[in-house]
Amino acid sequence: MLHHFLSSLPNFLQWSDWIILAIAASMLGLDKSGLRGASIVTVPLFAGYFGGRASASIVLPLLIVGDFCAVAVYRRSARLPYLARLLPAAVVGLVVGALVGGLVPDRVFRLIIACIVLLCLALMAIKEFRGSDFVLPDAAPLHALAGFLGGVSTMMGNAAGPIMATYLLSMDLPKIAFIGTGAVFFWVVNLLKLPAHAFVWKTLNLDSLAVSLSLVPFVLVGFFVGKKIVRVVPDRPFRRVVVAITLVATLRLFFS
Repeated sequence: MLHHFLSSLPNFLQWSDWIILAIAASMLGLDKSGLRGASIVTVPLFAGYFGGRASASIVLPLLIVGDFCAVAVYRRSARLPYLARLLPAAVVGLVVGALVGGLVPDRVFRLIIACIVLLCLALMAIKEFRGSDFVLPDAAPLHALAGFLGGVSTMMGNAAGPIMATYLLSMDLPKIAFIGTGAVFFWVVNLLKLPAHAFVWKTLNLDSLAVSLSLVPFVLVGFFVGKKIVRVVPDRPFRRVVVAITLVATLRLFFS
């Protein structure tokens, strides 16, 4: 059984590639532990190795594992009114993202992912430099827009983290409520994405699951390490390093 599992892994990847992918998977775990923004580097790195749709289907099970850990720890701090405002529009965004993602060529799909990530980086930069001055109005159209954009971006590139982080932070949620609300939101939408990946895009299969399964331990390590350091590591230097690495990885998508 082990031999069959190993034979199902991509043979074009070298050990150095697996090390990079393992680090990217651990960054996803760090993100789910509360170090928001860490996982954005995962999206362009995986897309560079596996292509657009295939990479999204490989990353999705890793996200669900991280979501499960986050929900188990932070679910009681989630603010249900915000989830009720966001989720209906997010479902619409998921449908739009699934339809668009299933129609465009993979090269275009990678470029869409790159554009989404660059938009997310811009939002992170705005929030970084504006800080508490960057506050969005508490209005129904804004909640719907945030949910829709979150649904589209998470469906197309698993890249909704900065969009939702910017939205939730602008609502002035306390840190633990911010983490808990985001954890439940992404747990729900990522589970809803499974049928589209399996039956619409047809990229979620045994081969993709083999890659995902091989990287799950690094997600768990990242999550539990993140829990330990979330109160120790300063947020600003960490986010700036993540932004720099992600910018390089995203620019790579434009030329691959």
